[in-house]
Amino acid sequence: MAHKNVLRWLDGRGWLVLSGGAGGAVRAQAIGRLAADGGVAYITLGSNADEGEQVLADMADLGAPSGYMVDILSEDDETIQSKLAQAGMVVIEAAADAAQMRSALMGAASDGIQIAFENGAIVLAEGSSAAAFGSWVLALDERIVTGLEWLEGALVVTGTSAVGASPDAQRVLRAQAEAIAVGIDDQSALALGPDGEVELWGDGQVTVALGRAYQS
Repeated sequence: MAHKNVLRWLDGRGWLVLSGGAGGAVRAQAIGRLAADGGVAYITLGSNADEGEQVLADMADLGAPSGYMVDILSEDDETIQSKLAQAGMVVIEAAADAAQMRSALMGAASDGIQIAFENGAIVLAEGSSAAAFGSWVLALDERIVTGLEWLEGALVVTGTSAVGASPDAQRVLRAQAEAIAVGIDDQSALALGPDGEVELWGDGQVTVALGRAYQS
């Protein structure tokens, strides 16, 4: 795990970018960090192909290489992993349900993204999908489920820069003494680099709340 202060994230040559929304400023900064070969893979759950095509067009307008969609619910595992592993950038659509996105990503999709990330790709998770990359995810029915754990020991809450006031965050922090909660506003992103870089992109509205283990 790469780490800086209380933040610990998956080792790789790429950048993990957790964006609170789908802002053009954050996308532009992500494109500016592109170093790996390969196109832009846009992960979708297949609900809105037109929206996916629009995102790819927007990315191209910002200077990204050509892109393609990866429907992780309908394509076979081998195709999903291959398409994602060869990408220079992976963009994950803002899902309505973070827990659903987490479940869909587990397996072939997660494996493909990790290969790309280890090879230097940018992984940009937008909106609620960013929450899937923490250790815990809040489902729509208020259950707490295990996340993908790319950001170790963390609950990611999007759409807020005051995570300490979030009842959901407080519930996890009370239950998990060594947890941290990361709040990311709609127009902001937390960007984690391969050499321990921690950067705030967009409006820079990102906050961290700490569990009991950090407060002694």
